[in-house]
Amino acid sequence: MSIFTRFLLVASICMLCFHLNLFADEKEEDKRLEEYFKHCCEKLHLPVAEQMCDTMLQMAKEARNARMELNAAWLKVDYYYFSGDEKHLVSQAETAKQLSKACNNPKAYYFIWGNRLITYYIIQNQMNIALYEVNKMLIEAQQEDYKPGIAECFRAFAVIYLSQAAYELAAEYYQKEIDVYEKEGIENHNLPVEYSSLAQCAIKLGQVDRAREAIEKGKAYADGTEAYQMFVIHKAYVYLYLYLAEYDKALKELQTMEKLCLEDEEKSHQYIDGLHDAQLRYFQQTKQYDKALAIIEQLLQEEPYSSTLYLRNEMTRARGDIYREMGRFADATREYAKFIEANDTLSNQSMQNAISEFNTILEVELLQNEKGALLMDIQKKQLYVTYLVIAFLVTLCVAGGLFYIRIYRLNGKLKVSEAETRMAKEKAEHASQMKTEFIRSMSHEIRTPLNSIVGFSHVLSDSFSDDAETKEFADIISKNSNNLLRLVNDVLEISALDQSDDLSYTTSEDVNMACQQSVDAVAAEVKEGVELTFAPSCTDLVVRTNPTRIVQILTQLLHNATKFTGQGKVTLSYETTDKQIIYSVTDTGIGIPETEQEHVFERFIKLDSFSQGTGLGLPLCRIIAEKLGGTLVIDKEYKKGCRFLLSLPLVMAE
Repeated sequence: MSIFTRFLLVASICMLCFHLNLFADEKEEDKRLEEYFKHCCEKLHLPVAEQMCDTMLQMAKEARNARMELNAAWLKVDYYYFSGDEKHLVSQAETAKQLSKACNNPKAYYFIWGNRLITYYIIQNQMNIALYEVNKMLIEAQQEDYKPGIAECFRAFAVIYLSQAAYELAAEYYQKEIDVYEKEGIENHNLPVEYSSLAQCAIKLGQVDRAREAIEKGKAYADGTEAYQMFVIHKAYVYLYLYLAEYDKALKELQTMEKLCLEDEEKSHQYIDGLHDAQLRYFQQTKQYDKALAIIEQLLQEEPYSSTLYLRNEMTRARGDIYREMGRFADATREYAKFIEANDTLSNQSMQNAISEFNTILEVELLQNEKGALLMDIQKKQLYVTYLVIAFLVTLCVAGGLFYIRIYRLNGKLKVSEAETRMAKEKAEHASQMKTEFIRSMSHEIRTPLNSIVGFSHVLSDSFSDDAETKEFADIISKNSNNLLRLVNDVLEISALDQSDDLSYTTSEDVNMACQQSVDAVAAEVKEGVELTFAPSCTDLVVRTNPTRIVQILTQLLHNATKFTGQGKVTLSYETTDKQIIYSVTDTGIGIPETEQEHVFERFIKLDSFSQGTGLGLPLCRIIAEKLGGTLVIDKEYKKGCRFLLSLPLVMAE
C-alpha cells in the first residue's frame, strides 16, 4: 500500500505538469490570461491559490474566453485535490466537468473525473466510492465510445486492485489500458510509467519474462529528455534484479536513479519517495541492515509518513522485519507489538470508513431514485392531461377512432411495463455486483489483521519455545486464526465461483499424483488408531483434468473423513469407466443419516453444531464438481460410515 500511495502522489504531480499542455490544440486568445494562468500554476501549493483561481475565472468570464474559464475551474480542482479538501473537491470537480461538457472537451472531462476525483478517493482508501465512480465513468465512456476515457477507467481499476494487493487483476487492467492506447494509436506520454507499473505487478506474481518484456516496451516509449520516464524504468529494473538476486545489476540501476534525482534538482521532490523505496528494498535484501534502518528513520521525518498513521505503521513493521532478520528478537517483538496496536486502530477506522462509504453510495442512489420517481410522476400527470384531451376528441370521432385510441393506450401501458421491468432487472444486477464487491472488500479487510495475528503468534511461538504455556497459547491463536482465514477464503471462493462460468479441464496430469497430494495434505490430522490409505486402481493414469481443483475437493473430503473418524480406516480410491473417473473417499466414522445426506451440501449447514467448521466446505466442493462437468454425492448404500463419490468426465491425455 505504501508503494501504491507514493506512486499515486508522484503520478498526480506529473499529470499537473501535463495540465499545461492539455489545451495545446486551442488557439491563443488572450496573452494576459495565459500569463496569469501560468502564474497560478506556479503558486498552486500556496493558500493564496484559491483566490487567484477565482480572479482568473472572473477575468476569463469578462473576456468571454470559455477555454480559460475551464482552465481556472480545473486549477481550482487541483488546489483542493492537493490540499485534501474533499468537500470542495467534489463540488468543484462537478463544476469543472460541466464546463468541460460545455466546451466539448472530453479529454478534460475524463481527466478531472478519473485523475482527480477518483484518484483522491483511492488515496484516501475510500475504495467502495472509488469503484462506484469508476463504474459510472466506464458506462458513460463506453456509451460515448471515447477510447481515452475507457483507458482512464482501466487505469483506475488497476490502481484500486493494486492497493488491495490483487496483483493479477491490477496487471490485467494495466494491460487493458495500454492496449487501448496502442491499438487505437492514441498518444500518451505516460506509457513508460504504465509499463513500469505493469512490470512491478508481474514481479509480484513471479512472472519474470513478462516483467522484463514490459520494462523493455516502456523503455522504447520513453523520451530520453524526460528524466522521470527514465527514472521509473530504472526503478522497475531495480525491483526485477532484486527479485532475481542479481545484486550487482540492481546496485547499478539504483546508482542511475540517484544520479537522475540529483541532475533534475528542481523536480527532485517527484523522485525522492521512489528512490527511498528502492534503496530500502536493496539494503534490506543485501543485509545492509543499518543503512535500511537509516532510510526508515529518514522517511519517518518526511511527508507523507510524518502525518499518515498507515504509512508510519508500515515502517514500524518493516523495522520489525529487519530486527528479526538481524536476530534482535526482543526489538522485533516490540516493533511488532506497536504494529499490531496501530493496526487495530486502522482496522476500526477502515470499517467505519467502509460503512460511511456505503451510506454515501446509498444516499446517492436514493436521491437518483427519488429524482426518477418525480420525473415519472410528472410524466404521468402530463399523460393524464393528454389522455383527457384525447378523450374529449374521441367523443367526436367514430367507433373506429375509439377502437384505435384503445389500442394506443394498451400499447403505451405495455411499453411502460417493459421499461419498469428492465429497470428492475438492471437494479438487481447492480445490487448483486455491489454485494460481490462488498464481500471481496470486507474479506480483504479481515485478512490483513488476521495475517498479522498469525505472523505474531509464530514470532511468540519461536521466541518462547522454552515456555510451554506461552507456546500453547500462541498455537491456539494460530489455530483459531487459521480457522477464521479458512472461513474468509471459503466465502471469497464461493463468491468468485458464483460469478464464473465452467472451470478449465485441460491440464494433463497423473491421477495418482493429485490423490497422493491430497493424502499428504491431511496426514497430520489423522487421529491415533485411524489408518489413512490410498488405493490406486493402476500405477499411472494420465488424463485431461484440473489438478488444482481436484486436489481442493479431495483434500476437503479427506479432512471431513478424518475429523469424524475416531477409529478404523479412511480410504481414498478411484475407478474408471468408458466415460467417467469416479473418486471415492470412504471412512468408518459416525456416518451421516440418510435424511440429512442432501442437506450437508447446503451452505452453512452443520449437523454437529459443536464441531469445528464453517458449513461451506461441502457446498464449495459440489459447486466445483458441477463446474468441472461432474457430480458429488454420498453413497447411500454404504452403511459402515460414510462414502463420498466424485464423478468427473474421463478424457485421456494425448
